Amino acid sequence: MSTLAMWRARAMSWAWPSWTELGLFLLLGVLVPLIGYYVLVGSPFLGLYGLRYVVVAVILWAAFSFAAPKAPWYVRLVLSVTLGQLVLNYGFTNIVVGAGSAKITLAEGGCLIGLLVLLPLTYRWLARTPAFWLAMAAMVIPPTYHLYRDFFTYKMAALRDVLTVVDIAFFVAGMAIVALGVHRGTWLAWRDRFMRIWFIAGGLYGLTWPFSTWIQAVSPSFSSYQQAVPVLGTQLTSPYTAIAVLVAWFAIPHVFPKRSWLRTLWILLVLVETIIVVVMAQSRNLYLIILFVPVALGFFGYKRAFAAVAGGLIAMVLSLALVETLNIKIPGRISDVTLSAVVDRFLSISGKHGDEYGATGVQQRLDWWASSLDMWRASPDRMVFGVGYGPALTNFMAPGVDGEGVVVREPHNSFVSSLVRGGVVYFVLWGAVVFGSMRRAWLGARLPGLGEDAAGHFKGFAAWSFIVMGMLALTSLSEPHFETPSIAAMFYIVAGMVSMEYYIVTRRVDIRPGAGRAPGV
Repeated sequence: MSTLAMWRARAMSWAWPSWTELGLFLLLGVLVPLIGYYVLVGSPFLGLYGLRYVVVAVILWAAFSFAAPKAPWYVRLVLSVTLGQLVLNYGFTNIVVGAGSAKITLAEGGCLIGLLVLLPLTYRWLARTPAFWLAMAAMVIPPTYHLYRDFFTYKMAALRDVLTVVDIAFFVAGMAIVALGVHRGTWLAWRDRFMRIWFIAGGLYGLTWPFSTWIQAVSPSFSSYQQAVPVLGTQLTSPYTAIAVLVAWFAIPHVFPKRSWLRTLWILLVLVETIIVVVMAQSRNLYLIILFVPVALGFFGYKRAFAAVAGGLIAMVLSLALVETLNIKIPGRISDVTLSAVVDRFLSISGKHGDEYGATGVQQRLDWWASSLDMWRASPDRMVFGVGYGPALTNFMAPGVDGEGVVVREPHNSFVSSLVRGGVVYFVLWGAVVFGSMRRAWLGARLPGLGEDAAGHFKGFAAWSFIVMGMLALTSLSEPHFETPSIAAMFYIVAGMVSMEYYIVTRRVDIRPGAGRAPGV
């Protein structure tokens, strides 16, 4: 064997490093030592400031690397930015890249880049589904009609408002990733990995709620369209993640560890997180969700789950009564946490009873809805195509992070916002996407003759998806959830995944695995 052939054989036998390994080497072997040297010798304050951004970069790189096993980069890109939305919520949503008018949020930008590759690969399957065409029409028609004119009038406000339409891209991405994963025979592994990372990272992040103020103070901040926002410390999605994990424990238990001690540790984490977010948030929406979840689980046949969740609610009520009796002070978001405070807060839903602060908020929402609908009824053109993107639908000012006033742009009802901004055209298309997805999950959870472990545990996944989408749709009647990108991404990614799985399981779309690959669903 010649010397050249020998060196070629040795080169072929070497284990060449992956892109992940090269990235970690660059980070740990080059960037971190340089920053450490700068901290010790140069400017300690500036060095520590930069180190905080390195920590954020490491988190994002880890999410990109582990989001889905053996997945191409564009799938991991979509799933990693989605995880950023689901876990870091408002802090991740406001990371904007670009300059001047050429700005886009990192989450939506990453999703759209991934779709540029995913759509050509999966179009032949997506095109057979009505949901895909409805979603595309909802994304294209309203911006085409409004955005060119609105941008020159409202500038960055128009771009910010149109993100509510762009977020539907997460729905299309969810469908496309399922189709590609099934074709490659790896979808179930992708789905389970995605959900485990979401549940673990989201659960641990939710436990930091009591320390949110301190975390925001030390967190790096990014300048968004309106103000500088800390990346860490906001907890918008934590309550919904906690409920999603709790429901998954009963509906899709296979995503949790099989070892008994790990399962015990995990369920303790879930229970502690749920208690923390429910007690600290003092949210009427959470109280409604807690009542909705056991009923939905029982309806889908999870009788033990219904008994367990109902028993947990009774235990929580008794614990709150004990806290009040012993006069133990637990500070919440609005007042001290007691049973009386919870009851007053819940009764304020009526707008006439309960605590005054909550009742005033209900009346304020009613005024916002009426004012927004008056804008919509102003002309036939607005009724059909909406008022567009840029104008605020309310005239209310709230204190911002830096103490300056921030305009509350939405009337805290996603159905009213969708109708007023996009008119009847967008409202019908958007409603078809939202309620069509919930209908497919409902039907999938009740498919006859399908075993619990058949088709990748689809019935359990469909039941879980319906409950997650149901709680977000229910609470969007009094909150701008679909105008909040992190919560909208949670709904749309779940809706896209369960919709495509439903089409595949019911044979409405036939996706045959590639050569030598097993079915993914």
